[in-house]
Amino acid sequence: MDLNSTTSIISSAYGSVQEFLFAKIIGPLLYQFDLMSWAEDVFDGIDWFLFGCIQIILIMLVLRTWERLAPAETQERFSKASTADVFYTLFHRLGIFHGLIFITISGFFFQIDSILHDFRFDRFNVESWWPGVTSVPVVSFLVYLVLLDLVEYLYHRASHSFSWWWQLHSLHHSQTVMTAWSDNRNHILDDTMRAVVLAFFALLFGVSPGQFIILIVLSQFIQSWQHANIKVHLGKGQYFLVSPMFHRMHHAVGYGHEAIGKPGVLGGCNFGILFPWWDIVFKTAIFPKEVYPTGVRNLAVSHNLFAQQWQGLLRAVKEFKPK
Repeated sequence: MDLNSTTSIISSAYGSVQEFLFAKIIGPLLYQFDLMSWAEDVFDGIDWFLFGCIQIILIMLVLRTWERLAPAETQERFSKASTADVFYTLFHRLGIFHGLIFITISGFFFQIDSILHDFRFDRFNVESWWPGVTSVPVVSFLVYLVLLDLVEYLYHRASHSFSWWWQLHSLHHSQTVMTAWSDNRNHILDDTMRAVVLAFFALLFGVSPGQFIILIVLSQFIQSWQHANIKVHLGKGQYFLVSPMFHRMHHAVGYGHEAIGKPGVLGGCNFGILFPWWDIVFKTAIFPKEVYPTGVRNLAVSHNLFAQQWQGLLRAVKEFKPK
């Protein structure tokens, strides 16, 4: 069986499952509650759920197995500290969090877009940059991936640059037992701001809804791998893709996010999301050979998910009070 046949079978099976879920479960619910006007958006939203299911399966079967075979540090098989991380992952991967943000902001964006168009401002449609080249779907996809990765690098650095923002983002860094479940351990306000920023720039660059789903899902799974308790050296590949070792350095106590870096930056190195190029360009890259403990010095958070959210909000609010 050749690759095209395999791809066709997988695509057909995926489409059948999507249609089944909509026809037998989602559609009847929308009809019951008189929400059929949302049918098209909800049908697309099933993609988020199905791709999320695939990610969860891959995390459990591939990444968690890899952690046991080549651990960066010795860990108990499943610590109490990781319980909340699993729920964060399920919420973000199985839900339609990014999809809702994309749909919500798109209506507002296109209203602004029509106004700006009157002033001869057009979106940076990547596909029209180099007709015949950037118009090729694979090429435009890769360009979008690189552009959005730059946006995420800058966003990530900003979250380390303002004290109130860091108090929200520090929840992500508070995990002392990093695993493949740890990527989505974030404050909901920080996640919402990040999703809005990504959706805005994706619309600005001309990313279609279908491409946006694939871009986010691919990025999410790679980031799950980066947070995994895996000791792997990519050789020259470390300069092309952020590895678990590279990102672990960013989480390292006393190094990645606490070390004195550039002026106004709370953390000093390895802010890259997918590619280390931006860290190299902006001189924030450190390629470690050793494994360092992770966490935030003098920060203790509850194992309870809701308590974590409340604690982070209180810490952020306190930063606005007069010293």
